[in-house]
Amino acid sequence: MPASNPDAAPDSSDPSGPCPRCGRVSNFGVLGSLPISFGDTYTLDGTPERDALDRVSALLCAGCGQASAVVEEKWIGDHPAREGIGGGGTITYRGVHWWPPPSSADLDESIPGGLREGYGEALRALSARAPRAAVVMLRRTVEGIVKDRGSEPAHEALKRSLASGLRVMADEHTLDANLADWAKEIRLTGNAAAHFDPMDDVDEAEATELLRLTRQLLHYVYELPEKLRRSRQS
Repeated sequence: MPASNPDAAPDSSDPSGPCPRCGRVSNFGVLGSLPISFGDTYTLDGTPERDALDRVSALLCAGCGQASAVVEEKWIGDHPAREGIGGGGTITYRGVHWWPPPSSADLDESIPGGLREGYGEALRALSARAPRAAVVMLRRTVEGIVKDRGSEPAHEALKRSLASGLRVMADEHTLDANLADWAKEIRLTGNAAAHFDPMDDVDEAEATELLRLTRQLLHYVYELPEKLRRSRQS
């Protein structure tokens, strides 16, 4: 079975994560599934059956009570079934497309639209198990934070690495120092990760860690000050 990832959109193999509709992390029930593409025909108890390579499943969010549709691909063990990998393994169906698409629905409107869109696109890429595409959008989102809220010295430091730009923001008290330290520990915030290198790949765990950091940066820089402002007004 694939490892559970609470930051990725749900599917029937991992029915938990952020709801595509309400944006909250939730648990999901599978309402039903229908096949939509087929492989070879096989015989089961004398009855011909078509091998379902892809299917659509309806998942019900325990939070908002609404359902989402997910197109799922059949896997056998650690390989997609359509690759024709022989041998045994647990059969699972893993999500590749969602409706509505996984989004940044839980982000406050105080965050600039471009940053919300970049984060949402990264979330959709990670949900579809495309960690390299997710990292590209997350790096762009973090760069956007530094360019939007950072000083000129932070902009200069950004040319060296994302971690350097965030460190300057922390030194100027625009950002919490713990977040800057966290960024420094993530390999993907260094400039080396910005260039394609087939020998230095990006895995799902690294992309997930950068997703969590980016979410906390957006909260600290934009959402928290806005929530405090609204509280003072009320």
